[in-house]
Amino acid sequence: VAVRGEDAENFLQGMLTQNVKTMGPTDARWTAACNHQGRTAATSLIVRIPNGFGMLMPKSISQDEVDRLSKFILRSKVEIEILPEPITYFCSDDAKAIDRPCPALPREPMQAFVGDSVIVVRLPSNDAQGMMEEGIALIEKPESLEWLPQALNMDLIGGIAFNKGCYTGQEIISKTENLGKVKRRMFLGVARGVKDLDEGTEVFMENEPMGRVIQSDGEHFLFVLTYEYMDSELYVKDVPVEILPLPYEVTVPASVI
Repeated sequence: VAVRGEDAENFLQGMLTQNVKTMGPTDARWTAACNHQGRTAATSLIVRIPNGFGMLMPKSISQDEVDRLSKFILRSKVEIEILPEPITYFCSDDAKAIDRPCPALPREPMQAFVGDSVIVVRLPSNDAQGMMEEGIALIEKPESLEWLPQALNMDLIGGIAFNKGCYTGQEIISKTENLGKVKRRMFLGVARGVKDLDEGTEVFMENEPMGRVIQSDGEHFLFVLTYEYMDSELYVKDVPVEILPLPYEVTVPASVI
């Protein structure tokens, strides 16, 4: 999704959890767009492009998010559209790959190369085999407006700028953080032998649903869970769930009051 125009930066500053005004030309950052209740409408990877910003998000949610954001343009000089360019993800276990003299491969994590026909972003984890292993939830349409961004770990990956000032949903998001009321977190799980986990599948502790699958590629899945039950015996479709490590530590904020 491309957001371009004279007012693109100011427009997104008031719509996203990320502080886009501090982004340099080669920065790539995670961000969320929320409604007034602080619920996440969409998450994305944002970079600067000529005359604006590009936001990478799942195709299933892109048109809804373009339509939603467009309602807030009013008199701003902003144009929002879906770009047709394909996305390619690749990974390398070659330890020397970073030293290869290719200007289109950024040397530092979360840095972007923006060329005439390609955008390349180096993701932070060297051993992740996909976005889920990075601990990143680029949510699909069924999960839109279901979760606070903290439940998707956006604050743990630098996706929320708590000192940036006002944006849509900011009051509830900040209050939840500052009062230590983050109760749910996202985890990476595996259920050995389960191949058909759909978004919305419940995760149980004994006979009580305590979490929900939000993304899956088969056995592995991201799920949101009430944090206090992370060390409990969990099951999905009667199969034990093993919580796998993420590239960052999953914690909950303490109250500052």
